[in-house]
Amino acid sequence: MKFHFYRFIVVLFILGFLHIVSGCDLVQDIFPESDKNGKIECEVNGEDFEAAGNQSLAAMDFIIAEMQRENGTFLLTVFGVSQYQGGARAVGFKLAGNSLEEVQTDDPMQEWIYNEEIVGSFEGVMGGVEERTSKNETDTLFKASSNHANLMSLTVTSFDTLNQSISGTFQFDAEDQYNGTFVEVRNGEFSNVKWKEIGTSEN
Repeated sequence: MKFHFYRFIVVLFILGFLHIVSGCDLVQDIFPESDKNGKIECEVNGEDFEAAGNQSLAAMDFIIAEMQRENGTFLLTVFGVSQYQGGARAVGFKLAGNSLEEVQTDDPMQEWIYNEEIVGSFEGVMGGVEERTSKNETDTLFKASSNHANLMSLTVTSFDTLNQSISGTFQFDAEDQYNGTFVEVRNGEFSNVKWKEIGTSEN
């Protein structure tokens, strides 16, 4: 099933690169509510990746976690951005379903399937990786998602709806459907990532 992981990541990359080339004040002015909690760690093609939400923007890495809800269904988007080889790399995932009450801890999730009744029109879990050499979208090296590969596994180890935080582990393969770039993400862990509600709609 075709789905573009990068739809939710494009704006973040532009902001991230504005920070890299222009300094933290510009990013803070444009995106003052960037989440500053939690940590994401993994290996991308054997290289360490880390983004920490509790660091300052001057550290050139940060985390965004956003929860969207509609008619009881939910879509949680979590991704971190870190400076990489003069540009930036982003790694993250989407988690969606019929109800927050259905999220189980210590139960691996592997599927990402179409469901038009869910906000965002998909349910399950999907991972993705994007790299750019500059702030310009035309300088994207690849935009790879797990729904174009054969491996996706995410396990939630802690899910606190009261404090709006999530922790867990993940690993996945991802592929850019246009240029064929294949990425392996292993030993992934996210801890105490606090999400922000970005919209709730009930009919």
